[in-house]
Amino acid sequence: MRGQVLKADGADGPGLILGDDGVRYNYEQAQVRGGGSLAPGQKVDFIGLGDEARDIYALGPAPQAAPPEPAPAMAAAPAAAVRPSYPQPHAQPQARTASQAYGTKPPAVQGDGVWTYFIRSLTKNYFKFTGRARRQEYWGYTLFNVLAYVVVFFLDIVLSAIVFGGDEFVPLLTLLWFLYQIIPSIAVTVRRLHDQDLSGWLYLITWVPYIGWLVIFVFMLIDSRPESNVHGPSPKYDPATSAFN
Repeated sequence: MRGQVLKADGADGPGLILGDDGVRYNYEQAQVRGGGSLAPGQKVDFIGLGDEARDIYALGPAPQAAPPEPAPAMAAAPAAAVRPSYPQPHAQPQARTASQAYGTKPPAVQGDGVWTYFIRSLTKNYFKFTGRARRQEYWGYTLFNVLAYVVVFFLDIVLSAIVFGGDEFVPLLTLLWFLYQIIPSIAVTVRRLHDQDLSGWLYLITWVPYIGWLVIFVFMLIDSRPESNVHGPSPKYDPATSAFN
């Protein structure tokens, strides 16, 4: 995306870029590629993540500032006409940093979609008990897992009616699906616990009668932690993290 620098990054806050989409983006000098500093009015090319500009490239030299015009001479006013100046009650707020604009969390990285997470959990991540899983990954897998149970249960009804004439119900496909999804269900739950900087062994609390499953359910609802931990970087808030890992 292209845009124009409105304010350079400095001690009074991050810089501002007005994108061609009409949105203002915060930027820091560390995101400017190729060295050098940006100046107001300079054309740039960048990647917009939320309200933050990243991987910024200058498209040309900074515009030359016009020399200031001399101030017109003012006639001396009578002392009685001179009004004292008072401080304004509300000063113009400074531009907020990216962390301030989003509270305590940076902008979220777009996920790969619930269906993609479901298929990946059943294939590439079938035995993956390491790393972290964002909330969208866990609930995407859970959603389609429940739908899969509905489908195989319906197929069992149809097959039992065809084979046994409706006199007997054999949940063969339901049982096979139950056995197949045990490992990926545990794995994605363990990775979700890692995302909260918790031990995956906490999954064993599900065996506690009545309240164990409720405790795990609450942890599955909590948002990802933006900081890295011993299990890796945040899959939701770290742009360098690929969901395919």
